[in-house]
Amino acid sequence: MKNVIRAVILIGLTTLLSGCVEKKVDTDLLDTPDKKALYELMVARCEALNKAELRLFEDIYVHDSPELGWISNTGIPMWRQNGMRYNVQSLKKLSIINDDAAGRFVLVGYNRNGTRFVKSVEALFIKQGGRWRIEATGER
Repeated sequence: MKNVIRAVILIGLTTLLSGCVEKKVDTDLLDTPDKKALYELMVARCEALNKAELRLFEDIYVHDSPELGWISNTGIPMWRQNGMRYNVQSLKKLSIINDDAAGRFVLVGYNRNGTRFVKSVEALFIKQGGRWRIEATGER
């Protein structure tokens, strides 16, 4: 009986702790410098979300992106209020055609109240002056 209880406790702890481990994308599988740059841009976007700093968003997004206004007026105050944190969990797809690209990423987020959620995010990218920038993102 003790072995059964130990096994149940071990399985329960493993299940709980597995949600706490941050999964990383193996960047060696990204076969071009552009794909690596697009992935790193989404990681930088998560860092900007976590820090809630408009300066970082202005560096990541296309300057005339409609999202920048929403981020500065609504997003940053909301993220600061709720203590939001985001990480890239996985990369589902990246498509590059000349100076345009689209990608689908899975983000894991949580807030200071302990609520954890998984979001599928699609991003549109544009290459300007040899540098990738985000045109727009959206949840799926």
